Amino acid sequence: MNEKINLGASNTIGSHILPGEPLIELSRIINGQVNLTILSSEKIIDGVKEGIFDLGLIESAIFDDTLVYKKWIEDELVVCSKASLGESIDKEMIIHCQLLCRKEQSPTRQLITGFLKEHELSYQDFDSLMEVDNTTSAIQSIKWSKPNKEHPTVTIVSRLAVEDEIERKELYLSRIEGVPIVRNFYIIYDKKRDDSEKLEAIINYLITQQTTTERSS
Repeated sequence: MNEKINLGASNTIGSHILPGEPLIELSRIINGQVNLTILSSEKIIDGVKEGIFDLGLIESAIFDDTLVYKKWIEDELVVCSKASLGESIDKEMIIHCQLLCRKEQSPTRQLITGFLKEHELSYQDFDSLMEVDNTTSAIQSIKWSKPNKEHPTVTIVSRLAVEDEIERKELYLSRIEGVPIVRNFYIIYDKKRDDSEKLEAIINYLITQQTTTERSS
């Protein structure tokens, strides 16, 4: 093993999508070591530009002219709860929910803010707000929340991050007004990289692996 790749991934991707077989397979593909660092999308972009990361995997569409962006996974943000709230949540239900949300400067929160505005809603429509740092904190907080029929605690997170919990019926998902909140994850690297063959092998695996997963689900 003489190859090494430094991979930067945002929290949802690094903590909930890559662990396990994908990382092991990437190591086989390059016949070397894969170093994974989990940071915000903004810091990953900076790290790719500075040469700290060979590849970045980001969940927020923050574009920079010096980088190559390849669409990777289509993700959906869903309302996640401890007990089932039904397939769709309307404003009448929203005003009774306690929301665990990302901090104001988070690109994910900005995306959700725009979606709510389109439907004449806002964060202030929820019964109360509590801020968390990342997807993992939000999911764990919902899993350990106490049942409260009058004011259920919910969060809005990546469906991919809670697939296992939903399948096991540990958590439940709903959509606001029944409308999906869709976004894309991106694979990024510096345009000046001269080892495109190695990068393409890794990118092709990531894209193929996701396509195979989608077909089998």
